[in-house]
Amino acid sequence: MRPCILFLTGLVVSTGVSIADIRGTVLDPSGRPIEGARVECGSKTVYTNIEGLFAIAGAQDCAAKITKAGFKNSAPQLTEGVEAKLTLEVQGPFETAIVTATRAETTPEQAGVAANAVTGAEFEVRDNPTVADVLREIPGVQVNNTSRRGGLTQLFTRGAERTGTLVLLDGVPLNDPGGELHMEHITSTGIDRMEIVRGPESALFGAEAAASVIQLFTARGDAEDKRPHGSASYERGNFGTDRWTASLSGGAGGRFDYALSSEQLHTDGEFQNDFYRDTTGSANLGYRFSPTTQLRGIFRIYDAHVGTPDQVGYGVLDADGNEETRDATSTVTLDDTRGAHYFQHFSFAYNHLHDGFNDANTESYDIAALLRDVSGPQPRTYFVTLLTPPFPSQAPPGLRLVETTDTLFGFSSLNLTQRVGAGYQGTYTQGEGGALVFGYEYQHQSGDLSGLEASREHHGLFLNEQRRIGKRLFVSGGLRVEHSSAFGTQVVPRGSASFVVAGEHGALSSTYLRFSAGRGITEPSLLENFAVSPFFQGNPALKPETTRSYEIGIVQEWFGRHLRTEVSAFRSSFTNLIAFVNTTWQNVEASWARGIETSVGLKLPSHVRLDATYMRLYTRITNSTSPFDSTTGIGDELVHRPRNSGAITLSWTPRRWSLVAGARFVGERQDADFTFGVNRNPGYENVYLSGSFDLTKHVAPVIRIDNLLDERYQEVLGYTSLSRSVLGGIRFRW
Repeated sequence: MRPCILFLTGLVVSTGVSIADIRGTVLDPSGRPIEGARVECGSKTVYTNIEGLFAIAGAQDCAAKITKAGFKNSAPQLTEGVEAKLTLEVQGPFETAIVTATRAETTPEQAGVAANAVTGAEFEVRDNPTVADVLREIPGVQVNNTSRRGGLTQLFTRGAERTGTLVLLDGVPLNDPGGELHMEHITSTGIDRMEIVRGPESALFGAEAAASVIQLFTARGDAEDKRPHGSASYERGNFGTDRWTASLSGGAGGRFDYALSSEQLHTDGEFQNDFYRDTTGSANLGYRFSPTTQLRGIFRIYDAHVGTPDQVGYGVLDADGNEETRDATSTVTLDDTRGAHYFQHFSFAYNHLHDGFNDANTESYDIAALLRDVSGPQPRTYFVTLLTPPFPSQAPPGLRLVETTDTLFGFSSLNLTQRVGAGYQGTYTQGEGGALVFGYEYQHQSGDLSGLEASREHHGLFLNEQRRIGKRLFVSGGLRVEHSSAFGTQVVPRGSASFVVAGEHGALSSTYLRFSAGRGITEPSLLENFAVSPFFQGNPALKPETTRSYEIGIVQEWFGRHLRTEVSAFRSSFTNLIAFVNTTWQNVEASWARGIETSVGLKLPSHVRLDATYMRLYTRITNSTSPFDSTTGIGDELVHRPRNSGAITLSWTPRRWSLVAGARFVGERQDADFTFGVNRNPGYENVYLSGSFDLTKHVAPVIRIDNLLDERYQEVLGYTSLSRSVLGGIRFRW
């Protein structure tokens, strides 16, 4: 009730704003609003709000000056009584403006963070793959898929736990309480932009942003565009795959805007019981009470059903196991500008997850394999080949024969969780490059744990200050006080500094040197806190898992900003990690990760762009519940974190057509198959190709080929990845 009163009070107070004499909207080249742009008109100065809107009371016609870090200055003529729509050009091909790093629009260089942004146009030229597939090309992020389309997909950022990455949809967490996430079902249809900030962000976003934050922004319509715009597509591929999408956007009366989108993908899959269906829909509706006050509602839902055939790479087949997942997210926000320097943002959010697993039958398989053992301080065991009956009595020299019976027990489970949250954020701009952000967030988490109702509450106060000192130094720092009814009070700080080492000098366009440090936390899951079962018990005394991270990076731009290089070195320690001990969970494990990540972006003539990333990662387990285990023992590498990984993408996007070719590389890594005792997984590469051609203004055929070289590999031991897949069709626009 308290969050609702807070929200409604803000709505009543904020809508009473008079219409200014000069007003307008400032946008980036993709049509996305630019927040915090400085607008000077005569003797008056104002800043754009979160919707890119500005209003200047009592001003007359003027030759304005508009400035914003990362964009070229603009000097448009503003006319009294006429609403202007202004577009700023970016300073260079790789200039990126983000809001997730500090909760106010800035650039990664000024915020002192490692960050990337992916636009809706970049999703489209790749034929709108899943969000997880695009994240494979982001430095420092490793993606693990168990099986194929619809298989459990996990994210690991800079060696952190899979629960350390917070994923937001327009500010609403998509993670389960405790950090678990169904990344496999999140499509890019209807997504206008994605921002990825690497490093602890708990100082701004609370108890699940221990390693990074990924924020998705839903596409929105244009209130000034009275003519609806839409698109529809249909694609067909091998493995009985069908995919259709549709979208519609526009506005009315200069005040109301809307954007609707939907998608469904269905596939029979490559193996028995390998089917997958995912249906997604979203709606983004906005109403502008005045040039300075806007109300917005966003809703997105997916409904997925996937077969779970288990470790088909090991000859094991679950013929009837399947999982049904439905996730619904909604948020209502009110954005309001008060004067030239102050913006306020009220929000109310709701997320509900229904996740059920069904398996009626118990199945057993007698299987055998040849393994190769490599001795050393950390013994390694490699899978060589699967054997077919009758099995030999002994293995060839240098190999080891393992026979086992794998039993798949039938069972059913149901996970129901929800979050209800509300918050307030105030932003006070302090000239070019400066902003003070503060706010309060409330969240109620609840779930049904096999018939047991469990819940907890969170209250968070956050503060972040970003300043420009002189012409070369940018500093940013903040902290959050998080109080949970489960784990008490935690204080999480973060700070960074970025220094302009050099400006234009010969071939060099700019050089930024940055330093950052932060602390992140990940709360226990509801199951770990509150479970009651004959076989295990929850632990209400669990503390949050803790991450401490330090980073140094250098960013350089060359040849008129057509070449961008970035190198980051980081060191993170993970303590209070939660592990199951005997009949409950305890904070007993610890590990560390350090590494170097690099990225290169090159803009070539004729609409050609080349991007490449690489990460060298070292990880170690320093405390474990099974210290002598060959997979998770002390001194072992962390599971699913390859020492070497990277990606390269070449895109060619003239006016009428596009062609994107890419490859992802993953090196050998620690793994666990829980079947034969294998603990090492070989490296692999996956090459893809996508393209489109505009036959007319309204019609374009599209195609995407994944695993172009048809490589057979397993991202997780025993779970064979999808072989070469082709999906092609036609897209209509109007």
